Amino acid sequence: MSRSVKVTQMILAMIALALVGALFLGGMVGGRSRDTPASPTRPGPVTPSPVPSGQRMPGVPATPVAEQPTVSPVEDPNPDRQLDYRAQGEPSVDFLDGLGSYQEYATQTVEWEECAQGGRVQCTTVLAPLDWEDPAGDAIELAVTRVPGGDSSRGPLFVNPGGPGFGGQEMAVGLAGRWENYDTYGWDPRGTGESTHVVCGTFEETEQMILLDGSPDDTAEDRALRQGSRDFAQQCRDGSGKLLDHLTTIDVVRDLDLLRHLAGAEKLNYVGVSYGTYVGAMYAQLFPDTAGRLVLDAAVEITDREPTPQVAGFELALDNFIEWCAGSDLCDLGDDAAAIRADIDSMLTRLDQRPLEVNGRRLTQTLGALGIAVLLYEDDEAYRSLAQYIGEAIAGDGEALLTLADLYNGRTANSYGTPLYAFPAMGCVDGQDEGADAVLPAWRETFSVAPLMAPNMGTSYACEFWTADSAPQLDITAPGAPPILVVGTTGDSATPYEQAVSMAEQLESGSLLTLEGAGHGAVTGDNQCIAEAVDGFLYDGVVPAEGTRCT
Repeated sequence: MSRSVKVTQMILAMIALALVGALFLGGMVGGRSRDTPASPTRPGPVTPSPVPSGQRMPGVPATPVAEQPTVSPVEDPNPDRQLDYRAQGEPSVDFLDGLGSYQEYATQTVEWEECAQGGRVQCTTVLAPLDWEDPAGDAIELAVTRVPGGDSSRGPLFVNPGGPGFGGQEMAVGLAGRWENYDTYGWDPRGTGESTHVVCGTFEETEQMILLDGSPDDTAEDRALRQGSRDFAQQCRDGSGKLLDHLTTIDVVRDLDLLRHLAGAEKLNYVGVSYGTYVGAMYAQLFPDTAGRLVLDAAVEITDREPTPQVAGFELALDNFIEWCAGSDLCDLGDDAAAIRADIDSMLTRLDQRPLEVNGRRLTQTLGALGIAVLLYEDDEAYRSLAQYIGEAIAGDGEALLTLADLYNGRTANSYGTPLYAFPAMGCVDGQDEGADAVLPAWRETFSVAPLMAPNMGTSYACEFWTADSAPQLDITAPGAPPILVVGTTGDSATPYEQAVSMAEQLESGSLLTLEGAGHGAVTGDNQCIAEAVDGFLYDGVVPAEGTRCT
């Protein structure tokens, strides 16, 4: 087996652990049976009863979206978006005939089938309106997986791994059994995975976009980055058509409420990680009446205050790694933290002018920094590997860092994964921007909080030239929702801990649980203190004492 294949297989396992798997498989603290045993969930058709007159329809908030409180953090938002661009030719995304009314969506027959592991894993596809304000229009498909748990007495527990852009079916399989007697449900949100998903350009067009210099040093490089972003946005509109106009988190949680109803759950019990915390918070805002026990781990920023730059989290995580490296016999990069830092910075800076050749491809500055960031999602167990790969790149071998970047981007020999396309498609419509001319100044402002990672990771014009407008900017406080457990890790690389603090403060019923440590996400790791607190909340509704910190 070649070194490249070994590295790829090992990193695939690590990525699965860091971004999906470790969030699901660790810390298997046993649950407690509470309710009268129910019949196990079995494959076959299920047709819900009609929604009684006077009750709200699944997916339809009691307070319409247009009447929800909003914030307006940006004046004259999205000035450079290509909102007048029309798809060239016929988009690749196909839609289905709609069911005609909210009641018909709520009473559709759900066909559960055995799809893996001898029937343990069951799958189905359901329909949801493309436009929730027009149930008589086109429909999309949502792919759902469930894994029955124990006697199923606790009912469904929905899980979401974040992104945006990642599907949740694999997370359901990985987390199955983690919380006893819960049936674990995962779905690929609209735009992702096996659901009706975003389609963008060809492999070659995407490759061109990926190889753009994300840290422009002059007008020519900046012009190329801007044009590449314009082209990419148009390619996504050409491939996806009107799907791009209906990928907001508001749409996602309306789908989720429909899925809750079709699963037979009166309340939504839910574990969301990273972007999944935004999904959970938005659900509590729109559907407080059916919010159950919501666990939101590795929180994103939901306030209208200036967010902590994500790159600051990567800088903190890199600093922690460098500190470990300087004091460990397991790291060959040296014993002087300042010198290690300078060597890493010099290596990445050199890549800007002289990318490393790797099997006919190039490790660029942007891809090199991304490769490092990928392992910073992990906790300190990844430090030895990160030290090795950085050392190899410093010595002129960029294969491992390029492999990491490829895995993050979902790149194979001739394709890119859907998350690369769904991430901007979903993220850009959730937020607002100030236009292209604000990008470089905003990027340079982050140099003060991330002097190594920010200049090397670079920036993007993806949203500034997107072809879809923004969703209403809701003021998410979730009035009337039951207690919500927000979990944050002090050394989180991708969602800085400050965001968990602010989410818990802004949600009227939010409560903060803190892990002092490294890594992105804590809830399903192997920390006994966190596991016991989360178990107590999901099983018995017990909120940890204010100020609870686990180490």
